[in-house]
Amino acid sequence: MKTLSSTLLAVLVMAALVFAVAAHTKGTDAQTKFAYWTPQSAQWIEDPDARGTYGVNVSGNASTGNWVMYVKVNPGAWTNWHWHTNSQTMYVVSGTMDYEVRPQPAVKLTPGSYLVVPGHALHNGTCISKEPCTFFIENPLPNDKHMTDSNGSELKTH
Repeated sequence: MKTLSSTLLAVLVMAALVFAVAAHTKGTDAQTKFAYWTPQSAQWIEDPDARGTYGVNVSGNASTGNWVMYVKVNPGAWTNWHWHTNSQTMYVVSGTMDYEVRPQPAVKLTPGSYLVVPGHALHNGTCISKEPCTFFIENPLPNDKHMTDSNGSELKTH
């Protein structure tokens, strides 16, 4: 009898969780707006801290959070050493990059690669392919960028 009541309680708790998630998801879906974007329609802005690197805001707002940016790094261009207070997630679309997130060993990012850069992690990358390297950066929090030298000492920028 005790096993039956424990099982029944577990089923009721699971059912409550399923209904709560479904109700939350339903409300979220109703608030989601249709969005469509292509790189060809982009208004590219060159990053003053990394010549040959361009970005375009796809959704959200980097100053308030919950944003997605599409980035294009020209062949041979280098994203200088820097860090952010928050973590960032990268989804690679094209090209090959040598990318370093300290203290981890450098990795090669290729189309389909996924990378999470933890907050405060010093990182940089170089596009080593003959075609531009493109990737999406997603971030739920406001963006900041602290430019540094290779030792992590902050530099004064524009």
